[in-house]
Amino acid sequence: MPAVRNSAVRPMRGAALLAAATMLMVPPSHAMAQETRTEIIRQEQADKLRTVTPPELNRAEKIVNRLEDWGWLTGEPRGVYPLLDTVYPGGGFAAGLGARKPFGDDGAISVIGAYSINSFWRAQTDVTLPSFASNRGRLSLTAAYLNAPDVKYYGIGQDSDKDDTTSFGYTPFGGGGRLDFDVSRYLSVGGGVKYIDVKTDSGATGPSIEERFSPADSPGLELDQFKYVNSTARAVVDWRQPLGYSGTGGLYRVQFDVFRERDNDRYSFRSLEAEVTQLIPLTRANWVIALRGLTTITDIDDSEAIPYFMLPAVGGGKTLRGFPDFRFRDRHRLVMNAELRWTPARFLDMAVFYDAGKVAARKSDLDFRDLENSFGIGMRIIGLKGYAFRVEVAHSREHAARLLVSAGGAF
Repeated sequence: MPAVRNSAVRPMRGAALLAAATMLMVPPSHAMAQETRTEIIRQEQADKLRTVTPPELNRAEKIVNRLEDWGWLTGEPRGVYPLLDTVYPGGGFAAGLGARKPFGDDGAISVIGAYSINSFWRAQTDVTLPSFASNRGRLSLTAAYLNAPDVKYYGIGQDSDKDDTTSFGYTPFGGGGRLDFDVSRYLSVGGGVKYIDVKTDSGATGPSIEERFSPADSPGLELDQFKYVNSTARAVVDWRQPLGYSGTGGLYRVQFDVFRERDNDRYSFRSLEAEVTQLIPLTRANWVIALRGLTTITDIDDSEAIPYFMLPAVGGGKTLRGFPDFRFRDRHRLVMNAELRWTPARFLDMAVFYDAGKVAARKSDLDFRDLENSFGIGMRIIGLKGYAFRVEVAHSREHAARLLVSAGGAF
Protein backbone atom coordinates (compact mmCIF):
# COMPACT_ATOMS: atom_id res chain seq x y z
CA MET A 1 0.00 0.00 0.00
CA PRO A 2 1.62 3.45 -0.95
CA ALA A 3 2.73 5.64 2.00
CA VAL A 4 0.68 8.72 2.75
CA ARG A 5 2.81 11.95 2.83
CA ASN A 6 1.86 14.81 5.15
CA SER A 7 2.17 18.19 3.46
CA ALA A 8 2.93 20.00 6.78
CA VAL A 9 6.24 18.18 7.19
CA ARG A 10 7.91 20.06 4.35
CA PRO A 11 7.62 23.59 5.85
CA MET A 12 8.92 22.41 9.27
CA ARG A 13 11.86 20.64 7.67
CA GLY A 14 12.65 23.78 5.67
CA ALA A 15 12.62 26.01 8.74
CA ALA A 16 15.06 23.75 10.55
CA LEU A 17 17.44 23.82 7.60
CA LEU A 18 17.24 27.63 7.46
CA ALA A 19 18.08 27.96 11.19
CA ALA A 20 21.07 25.66 10.86
CA ALA A 21 22.37 27.62 7.91
CA THR A 22 22.04 30.90 9.79
CA MET A 23 24.06 29.56 12.71
CA LEU A 24 26.79 28.40 10.37
CA MET A 25 26.93 31.84 8.77
CA VAL A 26 27.67 33.63 12.15
CA PRO A 27 31.38 34.42 12.27
CA PRO A 28 33.27 32.54 15.03
CA SER A 29 34.93 35.77 16.17
CA HIS A 30 31.55 37.40 16.88
CA ALA A 31 30.43 34.48 19.08
CA MET A 32 33.70 34.55 20.98
CA ALA A 33 33.36 38.31 21.52
CA GLN A 34 29.92 37.81 23.09
CA GLU A 35 31.30 35.21 25.51
CA THR A 36 34.26 37.45 26.39
CA ARG A 37 31.97 40.42 27.09
CA THR A 38 29.78 38.31 29.39
CA GLU A 39 32.82 37.08 31.31
CA ILE A 40 34.11 40.66 31.72
CA ILE A 41 30.76 41.78 33.17
CA ARG A 42 30.77 38.87 35.65
CA GLN A 43 34.33 39.68 36.73
CA GLU A 44 33.49 43.35 37.24
CA GLN A 45 30.50 42.41 39.41
CA ALA A 46 32.65 40.08 41.52
CA ASP A 47 35.31 42.77 41.97
CA LYS A 48 32.65 45.27 42.98
CA LEU A 49 31.28 42.94 45.65
CA ARG A 50 34.78 42.51 47.09
CA THR A 51 35.50 46.21 47.22
CA VAL A 52 32.14 47.57 48.42
CA THR A 53 32.49 49.01 51.95
CA PRO A 54 29.80 47.78 54.39
CA PRO A 55 27.49 50.46 55.74
CA GLU A 56 28.87 52.31 58.77
CA LEU A 57 27.03 51.62 62.06
CA ASN A 58 25.85 54.65 63.96
CA ARG A 59 26.73 55.22 67.63
CA ALA A 60 23.47 53.75 68.99
CA GLU A 61 23.86 50.57 66.92
CA LYS A 62 27.43 50.14 68.13
CA ILE A 63 26.33 50.51 71.77
CA VAL A 64 23.51 47.96 71.34
CA ASN A 65 25.89 45.47 69.70
CA ARG A 66 28.35 45.90 72.56
CA LEU A 67 25.66 45.37 75.21
CA GLU A 68 24.53 42.22 73.41
CA ASP A 69 28.12 40.90 73.37
CA TRP A 70 28.28 41.53 77.11
CA GLY A 71 24.99 39.63 77.63
CA TRP A 72 23.19 42.62 79.16
CA LEU A 73 20.30 42.59 76.68
CA THR A 74 19.95 39.12 75.16
CA GLY A 75 21.56 35.73 75.54
CA GLU A 76 24.75 34.88 77.38
CA PRO A 77 27.88 37.08 77.36
CA ARG A 78 30.61 36.40 74.82
CA GLY A 79 34.31 36.88 75.52
CA VAL A 80 35.43 39.41 78.15
CA TYR A 81 32.72 41.66 79.60
CA PRO A 82 32.25 44.13 82.48
CA LEU A 83 30.35 42.81 85.49
CA LEU A 84 27.91 44.77 87.66
CA ASP A 85 26.61 42.65 90.49
CA THR A 86 26.37 42.15 94.26
CA VAL A 87 29.25 40.19 95.77
CA TYR A 88 27.38 39.30 98.98
CA PRO A 89 24.47 40.83 100.91
CA GLY A 90 25.70 43.84 102.81
CA GLY A 91 28.69 44.32 100.58
CA GLY A 92 27.10 47.07 98.52
CA PHE A 93 27.27 47.51 94.77
CA ALA A 94 30.15 45.68 93.07
CA ALA A 95 31.93 45.84 89.74
CA GLY A 96 34.39 43.57 88.04
CA LEU A 97 35.18 41.55 84.95
CA GLY A 98 33.96 38.28 83.56
CA ALA A 99 34.95 36.02 80.68
CA ARG A 100 32.87 33.34 79.01
CA LYS A 101 34.03 30.79 76.43
CA PRO A 102 31.39 28.53 74.82
CA PHE A 103 32.24 25.00 73.73
CA GLY A 104 30.28 22.14 72.23
CA ASP A 105 26.63 22.75 71.40
CA ASP A 106 25.72 24.71 74.55
CA GLY A 107 28.54 24.22 77.05
CA ALA A 108 30.60 27.09 78.44
CA ILE A 109 33.44 28.02 80.81
CA SER A 110 32.89 31.22 82.81
CA VAL A 111 35.23 33.11 85.12
CA ILE A 112 34.26 36.21 87.11
CA GLY A 113 35.90 38.49 89.64
CA ALA A 114 34.24 41.43 91.42
CA TYR A 115 35.01 43.95 94.16
CA SER A 116 32.39 45.91 96.11
CA ILE A 117 32.30 49.39 97.59
CA ASN A 118 32.49 47.83 101.09
CA SER A 119 35.69 45.92 100.27
CA PHE A 120 33.96 42.58 99.72
CA TRP A 121 35.32 40.55 96.82
CA ARG A 122 34.47 37.32 95.06
CA ALA A 123 36.08 35.06 92.45
CA GLN A 124 34.17 32.23 90.80
CA THR A 125 34.60 29.70 88.01
CA ASP A 126 31.70 27.79 86.43
CA VAL A 127 31.85 24.98 83.89
CA THR A 128 28.59 24.00 82.22
CA LEU A 129 28.91 20.83 80.16
CA PRO A 130 26.93 20.40 76.91
CA SER A 131 23.38 19.25 77.58
CA PHE A 132 22.42 15.62 77.02
CA ALA A 133 19.33 13.39 76.90
CA SER A 134 17.70 15.40 74.08
CA ASN A 135 18.81 18.69 75.74
CA ARG A 136 16.96 17.83 78.95
CA GLY A 137 19.95 17.18 81.21
CA ARG A 138 22.57 19.70 82.35
CA LEU A 139 25.66 19.11 84.48
CA SER A 140 27.56 22.07 85.95
CA LEU A 141 30.66 22.43 88.14
CA THR A 142 31.47 25.45 90.33
CA ALA A 143 34.36 26.71 92.44
CA ALA A 144 34.08 30.00 94.36
CA TYR A 145 35.95 32.12 96.90
CA LEU A 146 34.37 34.96 98.90
CA ASN A 147 35.99 37.47 101.24
CA ALA A 148 33.40 39.41 103.26
CA PRO A 149 35.34 41.16 106.05
CA ASP A 150 32.46 43.11 107.56
CA VAL A 151 29.15 41.20 107.71
CA LYS A 152 26.65 42.79 110.08
CA TYR A 153 25.30 40.86 113.05
CA TYR A 154 22.54 42.01 115.43
CA GLY A 155 21.99 38.88 117.52
CA ILE A 156 19.41 36.13 117.19
CA GLY A 157 15.64 36.52 117.31
CA GLN A 158 12.86 38.84 116.24
CA ASP A 159 13.45 41.09 119.24
CA SER A 160 17.14 41.76 118.50
CA ASP A 161 18.14 45.40 118.96
CA LYS A 162 19.63 47.46 116.13
CA ASP A 163 21.82 49.22 118.71
CA ASP A 164 23.62 45.90 119.20
CA THR A 165 25.07 46.12 115.69
CA THR A 166 28.37 44.26 115.37
CA SER A 167 30.30 42.73 112.49
CA PHE A 168 32.33 39.61 111.71
CA GLY A 169 34.59 38.37 108.94
CA TYR A 170 33.17 35.64 106.69
CA THR A 171 35.39 33.80 104.18
CA PRO A 172 33.92 30.69 102.54
CA PHE A 173 35.69 28.71 99.83
CA GLY A 174 34.29 25.67 98.09
CA GLY A 175 33.24 23.83 95.00
CA GLY A 176 30.93 21.13 93.76
CA GLY A 177 28.63 19.93 91.05
CA ARG A 178 24.92 19.90 90.31
CA LEU A 179 22.70 18.00 87.88
CA ASP A 180 19.42 19.43 86.57
CA PHE A 181 16.89 17.61 84.42
CA ASP A 182 13.83 18.96 82.60
CA VAL A 183 11.05 16.46 83.24
CA SER A 184 8.56 18.44 81.14
CA ARG A 185 8.12 21.89 79.68
CA TYR A 186 7.55 23.46 83.10
CA LEU A 187 8.92 20.94 85.63
CA SER A 188 12.61 20.49 86.39
CA VAL A 189 14.33 18.52 89.14
CA GLY A 190 17.92 18.48 90.28
CA GLY A 191 20.45 17.96 92.98
CA GLY A 192 24.06 18.40 93.84
CA VAL A 193 26.91 18.08 96.30
CA LYS A 194 29.46 20.70 97.29
CA TYR A 195 32.20 21.19 99.83
CA ILE A 196 32.38 24.46 101.78
CA ASP A 197 35.28 25.53 103.98
CA VAL A 198 34.20 28.53 106.08
CA LYS A 199 36.55 30.72 108.10
CA THR A 200 35.24 33.40 110.45
CA ASP A 201 37.07 36.28 112.08
CA SER A 202 36.61 39.55 113.91
CA GLY A 203 34.82 42.31 112.05
CA ALA A 204 36.77 44.89 110.08
CA THR A 205 34.90 47.78 111.71
CA GLY A 206 33.98 47.88 115.38
CA PRO A 207 32.45 46.76 117.46
CA SER A 208 33.31 43.19 116.53
CA ILE A 209 30.92 40.32 117.23
CA GLU A 210 32.87 38.87 120.16
CA GLU A 211 32.66 42.19 122.02
CA ARG A 212 28.89 41.92 122.57
CA PHE A 213 28.00 38.26 122.00
CA SER A 214 29.19 34.87 123.21
CA PRO A 215 28.78 31.19 122.23
CA ALA A 216 25.90 30.98 124.71
CA ASP A 217 23.71 33.32 122.63
CA SER A 218 25.47 32.90 119.24
CA PRO A 219 26.33 29.21 118.63
CA GLY A 220 29.55 28.65 116.72
CA LEU A 221 31.26 31.79 117.95
CA GLU A 222 33.83 29.68 119.81
CA LEU A 223 35.17 28.29 116.50
CA ASP A 224 36.82 30.03 113.57
CA GLN A 225 36.59 27.29 110.92
CA PHE A 226 33.82 25.00 109.66
CA LYS A 227 34.02 22.30 106.97
CA TYR A 228 30.67 21.41 105.43
CA VAL A 229 29.50 18.87 102.89
CA ASN A 230 26.21 20.19 101.52
CA SER A 231 23.82 17.83 99.70
CA THR A 232 20.86 19.39 97.86
CA ALA A 233 17.69 18.18 96.15
CA ARG A 234 15.21 20.50 94.46
CA ALA A 235 12.11 20.62 92.27
CA VAL A 236 10.92 23.68 90.34
CA VAL A 237 7.75 24.40 88.38
CA ASP A 238 8.29 27.52 86.28
CA TRP A 239 5.56 28.60 83.86
CA ARG A 240 6.32 32.31 83.75
CA GLN A 241 5.77 33.74 80.28
CA PRO A 242 8.23 34.54 78.93
CA LEU A 243 11.11 33.27 81.06
CA GLY A 244 13.33 36.03 82.38
CA TYR A 245 11.37 39.28 82.52
CA SER A 246 7.81 37.99 82.75
CA GLY A 247 4.33 39.43 82.99
CA THR A 248 2.30 36.31 83.60
CA GLY A 249 2.64 32.82 85.07
CA GLY A 250 4.31 31.60 88.21
CA LEU A 251 7.27 29.86 89.82
CA TYR A 252 6.99 27.22 92.55
CA ARG A 253 10.17 25.86 94.15
CA VAL A 254 10.98 23.44 96.97
CA GLN A 255 14.52 22.60 98.12
CA PHE A 256 15.92 20.27 100.75
CA ASP A 257 19.50 20.61 102.08
CA VAL A 258 21.67 18.59 104.42
CA PHE A 259 24.69 20.39 105.91
CA ARG A 260 27.10 17.90 107.45
CA GLU A 261 30.00 19.41 109.46
CA ARG A 262 32.99 17.10 109.06
CA ASP A 263 35.00 18.03 112.16
CA ASN A 264 32.25 18.94 114.62
CA ASP A 265 28.94 17.11 114.16
CA ARG A 266 27.31 19.42 116.72
CA TYR A 267 26.88 21.97 113.94
CA SER A 268 25.27 19.69 111.37
CA PHE A 269 21.67 20.49 110.39
CA ARG A 270 18.96 20.14 107.74
CA SER A 271 16.97 22.80 105.90
CA LEU A 272 13.71 22.82 103.94
CA GLU A 273 12.77 25.88 101.84
CA ALA A 274 9.65 26.56 99.77
CA GLU A 275 8.98 29.54 97.51
CA VAL A 276 5.94 30.61 95.49
CA THR A 277 5.90 33.49 92.99
CA GLN A 278 2.74 34.47 91.10
CA LEU A 279 2.43 37.13 88.36
CA ILE A 280 -1.03 38.55 87.64
CA PRO A 281 -1.39 40.74 84.52
CA LEU A 282 -3.94 43.55 84.76
CA THR A 283 -6.11 45.07 82.00
CA ARG A 284 -3.11 46.56 80.22
CA ALA A 285 -0.25 44.22 79.37
CA ASN A 286 2.38 46.46 80.96
CA TRP A 287 0.74 46.48 84.42
CA VAL A 288 1.43 43.43 86.61
CA ILE A 289 0.80 42.43 90.23
CA ALA A 290 3.68 40.27 91.51
CA LEU A 291 3.25 38.20 94.69
CA ARG A 292 5.80 36.06 96.48
CA GLY A 293 5.97 33.88 99.58
CA LEU A 294 9.12 32.28 101.04
CA THR A 295 9.48 29.95 104.01
CA THR A 296 12.66 28.37 105.41
CA ILE A 297 12.56 25.73 108.14
CA THR A 298 15.63 24.14 109.73
CA ASP A 299 15.89 20.93 111.71
CA ILE A 300 18.49 19.73 114.21
CA ASP A 301 18.93 16.84 116.57
CA ASP A 302 18.82 17.36 120.34
CA SER A 303 22.58 17.77 120.69
CA GLU A 304 23.06 19.99 117.61
CA ALA A 305 22.96 23.69 116.84
CA ILE A 306 23.16 25.95 113.79
CA PRO A 307 26.10 28.37 113.53
CA TYR A 308 25.03 31.99 113.83
CA PHE A 309 26.21 32.89 110.31
CA MET A 310 24.14 30.10 108.67
CA LEU A 311 20.80 30.89 110.33
CA PRO A 312 17.96 31.92 107.98
CA ALA A 313 17.79 35.73 107.85
CA VAL A 314 15.27 38.47 107.04
CA GLY A 315 16.24 41.94 105.89
CA GLY A 316 17.83 43.44 102.79
CA GLY A 317 17.08 43.72 99.09
CA LYS A 318 15.77 40.15 98.68
CA THR A 319 13.40 40.04 101.68
CA LEU A 320 12.56 43.13 103.80
CA ARG A 321 13.90 46.10 101.85
CA GLY A 322 13.31 48.63 104.62
CA PHE A 323 15.78 46.84 106.92
CA PRO A 324 19.51 46.19 106.44
CA ASP A 325 20.81 42.80 105.30
CA PHE A 326 20.67 40.05 107.95
CA ARG A 327 18.75 42.32 110.34
CA PHE A 328 16.89 39.36 111.91
CA ARG A 329 18.23 35.79 112.23
CA ASP A 330 16.77 32.62 113.71
CA ARG A 331 16.07 28.98 112.94
CA HIS A 332 12.97 29.63 110.81
CA ARG A 333 11.75 32.49 108.64
CA LEU A 334 8.68 33.69 106.75
CA VAL A 335 8.79 36.34 103.99
CA MET A 336 5.99 37.83 101.86
CA ASN A 337 6.38 40.41 99.09
CA ALA A 338 3.90 42.23 96.85
CA GLU A 339 4.68 44.58 93.96
CA LEU A 340 2.64 46.61 91.49
CA ARG A 341 4.82 46.85 88.40
CA TRP A 342 4.34 48.94 85.28
CA THR A 343 6.54 49.56 82.23
CA PRO A 344 6.60 53.21 81.07
CA ALA A 345 9.38 52.57 78.51
CA ARG A 346 10.94 49.63 76.69
CA PHE A 347 13.88 49.03 79.04
CA LEU A 348 12.43 50.72 82.15
CA ASP A 349 10.24 49.20 84.85
CA MET A 350 8.69 50.95 87.87
CA ALA A 351 7.22 49.35 90.98
CA VAL A 352 5.65 50.14 94.32
CA PHE A 353 6.17 47.37 96.85
CA TYR A 354 5.21 46.06 100.27
CA ASP A 355 7.28 43.52 102.26
CA ALA A 356 6.44 41.59 105.41
CA GLY A 357 8.34 38.92 107.31
CA LYS A 358 9.64 37.50 110.54
CA VAL A 359 12.01 34.94 112.08
CA ALA A 360 11.22 32.48 114.85
CA ALA A 361 12.91 29.93 117.08
CA ARG A 362 9.95 27.53 116.80
CA LYS A 363 8.02 26.46 113.70
CA SER A 364 4.75 27.04 115.52
CA ASP A 365 5.61 30.75 115.72
CA LEU A 366 5.71 31.18 111.93
CA ASP A 367 2.33 32.89 111.84
CA PHE A 368 1.07 36.30 110.68
CA ARG A 369 1.42 38.01 114.07
CA ASP A 370 4.14 40.55 114.88
CA LEU A 371 5.35 40.79 111.30
CA GLU A 372 7.98 43.35 110.41
CA ASN A 373 7.06 45.31 107.30
CA SER A 374 8.41 47.85 104.84
CA PHE A 375 7.21 49.61 101.69
CA GLY A 376 8.61 51.82 98.97
CA ILE A 377 9.10 52.54 95.28
CA GLY A 378 11.72 51.44 92.79
CA MET A 379 13.04 51.84 89.26
CA ARG A 380 14.58 48.92 87.33
CA ILE A 381 16.48 48.55 84.06
CA ILE A 382 15.25 45.43 82.28
CA GLY A 383 16.39 43.11 79.52
CA LEU A 384 15.13 39.85 78.06
CA LYS A 385 16.82 37.89 80.87
CA GLY A 386 15.19 39.90 83.66
CA TYR A 387 16.25 42.82 85.83
CA ALA A 388 19.79 44.03 85.14
CA PHE A 389 19.90 46.93 87.60
CA ARG A 390 17.56 48.50 90.17
CA VAL A 391 17.35 51.52 92.46
CA GLU A 392 14.78 51.47 95.29
CA VAL A 393 13.81 53.57 98.29
CA ALA A 394 12.19 51.72 101.21
CA HIS A 395 10.64 52.79 104.52
CA SER A 396 10.41 50.82 107.77
CA ARG A 397 10.11 51.50 111.49
CA GLU A 398 13.91 51.69 111.71
CA HIS A 399 14.63 53.66 108.51
CA ALA A 400 12.62 56.56 107.16
CA ALA A 401 14.14 56.19 103.70
CA ARG A 402 16.62 53.41 102.94
CA LEU A 403 18.30 53.54 99.50
CA LEU A 404 19.08 50.28 97.72
CA VAL A 405 21.25 50.03 94.59
CA SER A 406 21.65 46.50 93.32
CA ALA A 407 21.87 44.19 90.34
CA GLY A 408 18.98 41.84 89.63
CA GLY A 409 15.50 41.87 91.12
CA ALA A 410 14.10 41.16 94.56
CA PHE A 411 12.17 38.19 93.14
